[in-house]
Amino acid sequence: MHVYWARIFLLPKGVLHKVESICRNYLWAGTAEYKHSPPVAWETCCLPKEQGGLGIVNCHLWNAALIGKYAWWIHSKKESLWVQWVHHIYIKQCDWWLYEPSQNSSWTWRQICKIKDLLKPGFLNGAWDGNYTIQKGYTWLLGPYQKKDWAPMVWNRVCVPKHNFSTWIFVQQRFLTQDRMNKFGICTVGLCYLCGMQMETHRHLFFECPFSLQCMLLLQAWLQIQWQGDMVAWLIRWRCCSLLKKQVVMAAISGLIYHIWECRNKCRVELYISQPICVVKNVQKLVTCRVNRGDFGKGRLKCMAWLQKINVID
Repeated sequence: MHVYWARIFLLPKGVLHKVESICRNYLWAGTAEYKHSPPVAWETCCLPKEQGGLGIVNCHLWNAALIGKYAWWIHSKKESLWVQWVHHIYIKQCDWWLYEPSQNSSWTWRQICKIKDLLKPGFLNGAWDGNYTIQKGYTWLLGPYQKKDWAPMVWNRVCVPKHNFSTWIFVQQRFLTQDRMNKFGICTVGLCYLCGMQMETHRHLFFECPFSLQCMLLLQAWLQIQWQGDMVAWLIRWRCCSLLKKQVVMAAISGLIYHIWECRNKCRVELYISQPICVVKNVQKLVTCRVNRGDFGKGRLKCMAWLQKINVID
C-alpha cells in the first residue's frame, strides 16, 4: 500500500478486502488461495511487533490515513489553489470540522468527509501537534494497545527469521496441535506424534513430551542455564550481564521451538523422529553461525569466545 496511487485515490472497500485477502493468504499458504481458518486473526497480524503483531500494514487504515492528508490540507493550507477551490465549491462559509456533504456530492468527496470525521478527534485534540503525517495518522487509527513483554524475545536480532515467526505463533499457542484440530472438527488420532503416550496439546508437545524434555535439557546443558516452569516467563525475568548473550539464548530457544515443531510434522508425514542430540546440535550450529556472521559490534567477539568455550554437547 506504500505506492503513489494509494495517496491519490480513496480505494473502494471491495478492492481493499481483495488486497487484504491476497496478503493474508500468502502469509499462511504462500499462495493467493487459502481455504482454512488462519491460526492468528488478521487484526492481530497488523499490529506493530512490540504490540504482539507482525507489523503488516492494515490496508483499510493505511488508505484512510493517506486520504486524511487531504483533510489536513483543507484545514491548514488555505493558500493552496486546490484548497481554495474546495472551500469555494463545497465548504463555502462552513466550519470544516462541522461541515457535512450533501447527498448529491460525489462519492469521493463524501468519503473524504467521512475520513475527516473519523480523524476529527485527533485533529481537534492535538494528536499531531498541528503537523499531520501519514504514519502518525495511521498509528492513531490503530488505537491504543498494550505492549507485549514477550516481543523482545520473539523479534530479537540474533534469531533466524523463520524461527522468529514460529516463536511468534508459539507464544500465542496457535500451532495446529491435535487438540486444536479436534476442536475444529478435524478427526485425528489425538495422541502426540513424538511419544504416542498423551493427547497432543501445546503444553504437552513443548513442555511435557519426553522428546521435547530431552531437547530442553540438552539445550540448557549447552548454554549453562536452567529455567523453572514456563521458559517464556523465565526469559522475560532473566537478567544477564550481556544483552547479546541474552539474545543468543533467546535465539537458541526460538530455534529449538522451530525444530520441535518441524520434528513433529516430519514424524506425522514420514514416521521418522530425529535424535534429540541431533536437533540441539543443529540449533547450536545455526546460532553460532548467526553470531559469527552478524554485525553485533564489539560484543560479538566476547560472545563468540563464550560460544566456543561451551561448544560441546554430550
